[in-house]
Amino acid sequence: MERKAVIRWAGLFIFIVLLAAGAVFYYIRFLKVEPGPLLEEVMKKAYQAESYRYKLKADLDIGGKKKTWIKVQGECASDSYHFKGETLGTPVEIYQIGLKSYTKDPVSGKWTVLEGVDLTQQQLFMAEIDPLSNFRFKTMEEPRLVGKEKVEGRKCWVLEVKADVESKYMQTWWRDFTYRFWIDRGKHVLLKAQATAKSKNSSDTTLTMTVYFSDFNKKIKISPPI
Repeated sequence: MERKAVIRWAGLFIFIVLLAAGAVFYYIRFLKVEPGPLLEEVMKKAYQAESYRYKLKADLDIGGKKKTWIKVQGECASDSYHFKGETLGTPVEIYQIGLKSYTKDPVSGKWTVLEGVDLTQQQLFMAEIDPLSNFRFKTMEEPRLVGKEKVEGRKCWVLEVKADVESKYMQTWWRDFTYRFWIDRGKHVLLKAQATAKSKNSSDTTLTMTVYFSDFNKKIKISPPI
């Protein structure tokens, strides 16, 4: 009887230890939030991703009147990029594969092919072709947790931070940037990012750029359209 009691108590002790360990892991992974380290971890994984898909929408508020500036969806894989949508109401579709770009004429539907051109190094379509470039910072304040929300059914932490963006294009036209990041609470993956800023040239104009990210490091093949 004594041996059975010892075994029973030992089993109970092990169960309690495992339960406590599980509770600690759950707390650290899902409940405890250190905004600075969390944002650093998540953005590092995003920057280093070999591929991803995205949906980007940029809206302008001009004196209370809203206007869609950019609305595209795209994909990136290694040194290849593709996006399709509208810029200021004009249809646009571009492929960048290595050092060759393909641009679709919105009227004729024909493709213009340029050799030795890397659109990722130009400012014109930087936001559309490389949306993560809008979330690379020179300096930033300490991030803070501002809430919990769901993105497409996935529970997220919502972090907010004020920062100075690296993008020269964004710096030229915009100021007073505020950023929000929706981060999967379990996998620590970036699902959504948003930037808001004020125009340098017009005090009543603001920008809101929202990007949804998915399929980080998934196998994505981008082939030339012609």
